[in-house]
Amino acid sequence: MKNKLIASLPAIILGALTAIAPQTFAHACAGHDVPGACHYSALAASGVGVVIALLGVASLFVGTRERIGLNIAVVINALLVLAIPTVLIGVCQGAMMHCRMVMLPTLMVLGALTIVFAAIALVMDAKSTNAAATRVR
Repeated sequence: MKNKLIASLPAIILGALTAIAPQTFAHACAGHDVPGACHYSALAASGVGVVIALLGVASLFVGTRERIGLNIAVVINALLVLAIPTVLIGVCQGAMMHCRMVMLPTLMVLGALTIVFAAIALVMDAKSTNAAATRVR
């Protein structure tokens, strides 16, 4: 039970923060005549954050082996959070724009933390699976 919570709660919390941040305090720039790249980056990052949170919720109800796969999916989605504002869609070019000063660093930190916690959970579950397999032999 302890491993389940350690493996699931960070994904739920960080996924929810990734979904909420671009819509609240780390929002896209306002004042453009047409939506800029940061607007679409915020929407995409929010969607990926919802997926990460749902993967975290799903990992509460599955076994250790399935949780390893879910944590791999969390890592892949967190890499997507890192790629959306940097490579895939981008943010505004101006250095003083709100999206570049707040949204980009927020998504970078949340994506990196999600990768770190998912990797820790992945290692913990892999060790648990290996220990169970050696006990059976």
